[in-house]
Amino acid sequence: LANGKVLVMGGIGIAGTPITKSELFDPATGTWSPTGDLGTPRDLHTATLLPNGKVYVAGGETVGGGLLFSAELYDPGTEKWTATGNMINARRSHAATLLLNGKVLLVQGFNTGSFELYDPSTGTCTNLFTLSLAIYDQTATLLPNGKVVIAGGQANNGPQRSAFVYDPATGNLFAGNPLAVGRHHHTATLLPNGQLLVAGGIGSNGALSSAELFDPSSSSFPGTWSTTANLATEHGFHTATLLLNGKVLLAGGRDANANSLVNTELYDVGLKFNAAWQPQITSSPAIANRSAKLTLGGVRFQGVSQASSGGFQDSSSNYPIVQLRNIDNSQVSYFLVDPASGWSDTNTVTAALTSSVPLGPSLVTVFTNGIPSAAKYLLVAPKSSQALNISTRLQVRQNDNILIGGFIVTGTAAKKVIVRGIGPSLKVNGVPLPGRLANPFLELHDEKTGLTVETNDNWKINDQTGQSQQATVEATTIPPTEDLESAIVRTLTPGPYTAILRGVNNSIGIGVVEVYDLDQAVDSTRGLVERGDNVIIGGFILGGSSQASSILIRGIGPSLTALGIGNALTNPTLELHDGYGTLMGSNDNWKVNDQTQLSQENQIRATSIPPSDDLESAILSTLPPGNYTAILAGKDSGTGIGVVEVYDLH
Repeated sequence: LANGKVLVMGGIGIAGTPITKSELFDPATGTWSPTGDLGTPRDLHTATLLPNGKVYVAGGETVGGGLLFSAELYDPGTEKWTATGNMINARRSHAATLLLNGKVLLVQGFNTGSFELYDPSTGTCTNLFTLSLAIYDQTATLLPNGKVVIAGGQANNGPQRSAFVYDPATGNLFAGNPLAVGRHHHTATLLPNGQLLVAGGIGSNGALSSAELFDPSSSSFPGTWSTTANLATEHGFHTATLLLNGKVLLAGGRDANANSLVNTELYDVGLKFNAAWQPQITSSPAIANRSAKLTLGGVRFQGVSQASSGGFQDSSSNYPIVQLRNIDNSQVSYFLVDPASGWSDTNTVTAALTSSVPLGPSLVTVFTNGIPSAAKYLLVAPKSSQALNISTRLQVRQNDNILIGGFIVTGTAAKKVIVRGIGPSLKVNGVPLPGRLANPFLELHDEKTGLTVETNDNWKINDQTGQSQQATVEATTIPPTEDLESAIVRTLTPGPYTAILRGVNNSIGIGVVEVYDLDQAVDSTRGLVERGDNVIIGGFILGGSSQASSILIRGIGPSLTALGIGNALTNPTLELHDGYGTLMGSNDNWKVNDQTQLSQENQIRATSIPPSDDLESAILSTLPPGNYTAILAGKDSGTGIGVVEVYDLH
């Protein structure tokens, strides 16, 4: 997914029949959690990550062995599946490839020879052409030139040698030179040199050890196949993964006797350059946002030689070219140096990433003198509308003991924000959170004028107009997932604002108030700090940039008395945790660093916003993009009204 998580859906369950269950794997925590179920049980389907961040699942086989026409879309924002337009022909064991134009090519499959094109903008499929022979279990690989190579597969007459090239620009399908050996359940991997490696698979007599290369640059249109080194062991139903160093890892599968394999093999494409000439990336961002420039650090970005000299022009090949390769569909994008930033032997800044760069996990490589560096992994994310997200969880009670979240819109220009009030959808490891707020009600107040900007009960309806605001909220890509939750989307002028979360009809429970803003923001959340789990838990997400941010977190209590707030927390303590739950720092009294026991007073005062009481808490830290949690509690189980604040100092 575009957020770096992995979505697994459907397949065969323990009862031996197709299921609807879906799960998410989070690499940051190494854990699985359930997510929305498919509308239809299915296996032998395809799943394609679309440019809008949704996942398109098509076809497959359902309970009883019936082939499916249907398709569904998964929205990571809501974690729900919705139906989209049916395919014209039912199919399973087919191939699906995301094209450069954002459409999905659906290739043949069991019981159909048809090629179809799914258009996400209309949610419909159109038929391209139909071949007389229905081939399935083939591969369909996107080349850097935008064409798709369709190789092998099986049909009613056995394993296939056929190979086709589809050109989206012309809409034509070309029959290419055939494979040397018919095969299905093989792998196809696009190599750094632009060639396609087809390895192993199942042939007429079982699993194969042979491998072949397709060269699209060949003078023989539309490309030629040639044999390459055999595998040490026959592999079918295996996996193939392009590694950061350009080698291909083949793992597992079945051997010639249909036994399961545990062995792995490495294929080295052999680019034939001196390793001492190879550029190296030593620093790269974890997240690269569309529309943002990409900054890389390393060595030999100016190469070791120049392509020509002595003429009127110097056509140097030491100019670094940056390649982004999407892991899901192998789409390749190239970026030149940003003219305003230039490059050196140890640093390069690219032109801004475009909206056509596919979202999700990707590999970044630098080429100089035609020599590629080892790749680095990064996540391509959308153009961020949430450079800083603030979310705070607390027990929402009655009267004054509600959840109050403050934030500041900085700068001179108005900023569009979404404020969300969450309750019914709160889960821990996929299990509904006990005591969650059943029906939240959200208020947004302008602290400069003292006026109420807007209120909201149920997010799909605008309380002020009584009209639907569903489309507006969904356009942010982060609508609440329950109809009873609240959301306010507003463009706000710079200044301080307060979001208040209550329970409808004075109900109580655990709720979350969240604020998403484009630029830096300040979060301050006030609530009743009690004992045990009833502390203030403030979550924030740093994103929208690949750079680290200087963050100040304050835990305020005693100084609230001077503001007329009764029952103020007399001695707050503060903890900061990362997305893995690891404790990154704690503080009792702000002038002393708890970790070193040395004074941090000068550093905190240099921010210009130190706490005003010695017993209050502060943590100053430089943090990379990611998820963080600040926890405010009372020392020695003290209780009272406290405030946790998060300042992005940049």
